[in-house]
Amino acid sequence: MNFFKVPGSFFLIVTTTLLVACGGGGGSDSFVGAGNISVQVSPKTVDTGDRVKVTAEFSDLHPDGVSIKFRYPSGLVYIADTSIWTIDNRDIDGAPSIETAADQTQSTFLVYYLGRDLLDDNDSGSIEFELRGVSATSENSKIEVDIDVLEADPEFSADNPEFSAEDSADLRVK
Repeated sequence: MNFFKVPGSFFLIVTTTLLVACGGGGGSDSFVGAGNISVQVSPKTVDTGDRVKVTAEFSDLHPDGVSIKFRYPSGLVYIADTSIWTIDNRDIDGAPSIETAADQTQSTFLVYYLGRDLLDDNDSGSIEFELRGVSATSENSKIEVDIDVLEADPEFSADNPEFSAEDSADLRVK
């Protein structure tokens, strides 16, 4: 049998070749958008005046850089000069770009911008900072984190934070 006289086989070969050359038909399963992120707190419950450490670990970051947004109850405040990035076993002092309260949700947002210049060739690491309890929060309070691709001209508004929590951890002030 002459292979090229069978139109169905020829079509199958051409289609398979095109799909392989273009990277498959459904896109890559490894694309994660802005990246992966998780958040932990220690301890999970504090009295007013006590501090809590927040650690967010990230990986598979978008090559353009990312914005990392935290949302937490207004019964907590950020402690200045406690932010530390850990990237490639290097500790780098940091600070949030934005700290703002949102009246309608009784929450505070903390926003960090992480550009490629800080990451070099790495796409994973962590950010750590401290919060202090200033007033009681509800029993089901949480700290939440969202990660987005860094835009050329980043803007953030507490009234429209474009925030969808990708991870959260319980956090309560008694």
